[in-house]
Amino acid sequence: MKKFFTVSVTFLLTVFMLTAMTACSGGETKNPAVADIVSAITEQYPMDEDMTQVTSENLISNTYGFESDEYSDLAIYLKSSGVEMDEITIIKASDSSKVAGIKEKLENHLNNQLVSTKDYLPEQYAIIEKCSVVTKGDYVCLIISENADDMVKIFENQL
Repeated sequence: MKKFFTVSVTFLLTVFMLTAMTACSGGETKNPAVADIVSAITEQYPMDEDMTQVTSENLISNTYGFESDEYSDLAIYLKSSGVEMDEITIIKASDSSKVAGIKEKLENHLNNQLVSTKDYLPEQYAIIEKCSVVTKGDYVCLIISENADDMVKIFENQL
């Protein structure tokens, strides 16, 4: 009887532990590279030839106000023509405490884009007006495009 009790308790504890471990792993957050997220987006919505990647630390700092210690990974693609404002910006914060600051800086950038197009480029203004900054976990995203809603969904599905 004692052996049966010991085996039963051991079995129940094992089942309980496996259930607890399985339940906890269900909410795991993915941790993709930003380049992989951009690839998933551009697979569905290919970039125009005149989209260029911004890699200059100076330009990133001057345009957005980001310092290199705020992010661990980023990708910024801008339309090189001055007439269309298309943009894909995805940033992985260096830690969760940096997300709100990055989001605020991207929102400021988005507002600057609105102000600069309001009177001069009404079609671009209408596109930008529908866009927003989105966060998920340590990732922050700003997409300015006619297809921004669908592209943001792809961003969210990658995480």
